[in-house]
Amino acid sequence: MRIIITGRHVVISPLLKEMCESKVEKLEKYGHKLNSLHAIFGKEKHLYTVELTLSIPGMTLVGHAKDSTDFLTAMEQALNKLKRQLRRHESKLVEKRRRSVREKQPPLLEDESDGTS
Repeated sequence: MRIIITGRHVVISPLLKEMCESKVEKLEKYGHKLNSLHAIFGKEKHLYTVELTLSIPGMTLVGHAKDSTDFLTAMEQALNKLKRQLRRHESKLVEKRRRSVREKQPPLLEDESDGTS
């Protein structure tokens, strides 16, 4: 997965970059093929903002969070939003697969003779 980290009105420290990469790699456990992630860190007056844009095949997910304490808590909030979206997307895919399998199976026919004499 390709990770792009950008700073708006702020310089990204190597520690913050490393923390972001390690936390984002944990998203791969949700079973999707992750194409790329663009992380934008910004500071507006006293608010720290983090916007995470995750690209998966056929879809783009966005998690955005603002926090007044620091970048790490804002990043955690944005990651939680992305995780929730990934879980929802995964459950939709599973349900779609189940539905298609059910439609392809012929209906079960009950025997007129129930096997007891």
